[in-house]
Amino acid sequence: MISLAGSGRVEEHPHLYQVDGEVGRFTFKTYDVAGEEGKPRFEGIELFPPCHGRQWYQTHGFKEIALLCGAAQRSYRQTTQGFNRSRHQESGGTPLNTLRDGARVEGLKVIDFLTRKSQSILKEHGFDPRGVPGSECAALQQIKEPAYIEAKALQPALAAVGKDMGKKGFSAADIERARETLSAKKTYEQAPRCVYIHLDDVGVKEQKPHRNKKDTPQEPIVDQKDTAKAKRPMVQNTVAHIQNANQSFTLTGRSIAEVLLFVLGFLLNNALLGLNLKVCIDGQRSLQDAILRFFAWHPHLTLLLDWFHVVKKFKEDLSLACRGREIRNRHLKKLVTLLWFGLVDQAQVYLAAIPATDLKDDQAIARLIAYLERNRPWIPCYAMRSKLGLPNSSNPAERCNNLVTAKRQKHHGMSWSEQGSYALTSLAAVTLNNATRQWIENRTIPFTWVVKAVKAA
Repeated sequence: MISLAGSGRVEEHPHLYQVDGEVGRFTFKTYDVAGEEGKPRFEGIELFPPCHGRQWYQTHGFKEIALLCGAAQRSYRQTTQGFNRSRHQESGGTPLNTLRDGARVEGLKVIDFLTRKSQSILKEHGFDPRGVPGSECAALQQIKEPAYIEAKALQPALAAVGKDMGKKGFSAADIERARETLSAKKTYEQAPRCVYIHLDDVGVKEQKPHRNKKDTPQEPIVDQKDTAKAKRPMVQNTVAHIQNANQSFTLTGRSIAEVLLFVLGFLLNNALLGLNLKVCIDGQRSLQDAILRFFAWHPHLTLLLDWFHVVKKFKEDLSLACRGREIRNRHLKKLVTLLWFGLVDQAQVYLAAIPATDLKDDQAIARLIAYLERNRPWIPCYAMRSKLGLPNSSNPAERCNNLVTAKRQKHHGMSWSEQGSYALTSLAAVTLNNATRQWIENRTIPFTWVVKAVKAA
């Protein structure tokens, strides 16, 4: 026993604690303090919450360096090797499985925080947990008529588009008709007063629930071609990139429904419903339907079909439809030109008029015609938007997909469990939003813009 200035005595009942920190992996003890009559005045176990099994306490430094800046960016094996070497604990350091489990737990806590934060914001602004505004929702009063570029400011771009159409072989009558159509539409938003929401799914290979042992006999493959065609199960992460001028924010989640709630929470928290909202998407029907259903209460939200995916769609389906690459490229060049200028009707007429001798699959042509009809409201004149300096694609979302998911989880034969993939994606997004310190120290993520540094000229 050791006396403590007459206030009691330390009992020899030590509690052993194991800690993973940035300086090393170590253990220490705490002791109970008993009063003069033997009654406990303090129990050492009260210093830390109880752990179960072989769990180790993780310091703030460990979570930042090993999890957010480590496991979320490179493989578990590389992270453990480098981290343990820097701590001079190559033997007896943090095991790979411990790092993996810690990253999974930390990442799911991030998603849980985003859920609670979003629900709190929705309730505060008069929305129900599904994102539907109530009858007395004050936030709806923020919604105003979108700000469009004035007709006078469109004239230089219209002239440039007409000149480009002339170079592509369009007649003077076609150019004049297109100019009248383009100048009559209020579809060209003022970029500084517009919030661009880029939404996309990124899939990674799903891990098998059980691995076959080496001695286990394998079932014979009946048809190797059918096996190759069978789709590998995928884990789908949904990524949303919200952007306005030189500021942005990235959100990730386990489904489009979940991420849309996060997006709405961010819009409400920053009073953004008063700006023009434009959602940039690919041609995935389920994604479009989910967005339109979720924002059915918003009168001015619009979609923008990504140009890159339009071209990709036509390349793929024309490859299935046409007899040979030369025929495909000839028709593709004409169709891409029509769609670049937003001429959906002419593109449909062209598809229907392709000679049967050029085709081997009529169904692929029918799918393209239906694709254009379904997406007609979201296909603008891409040439006009390009001249005005407005975005035509969902490149920011693709870049975010690469930074938060694809770069870490795709290729090299990797496969993932659902929880593991979601967790790593959410951890990478925390770093991308410059919220690493806030999350580690305060267990919070600011729902505010991240301002991109402007490079000096």
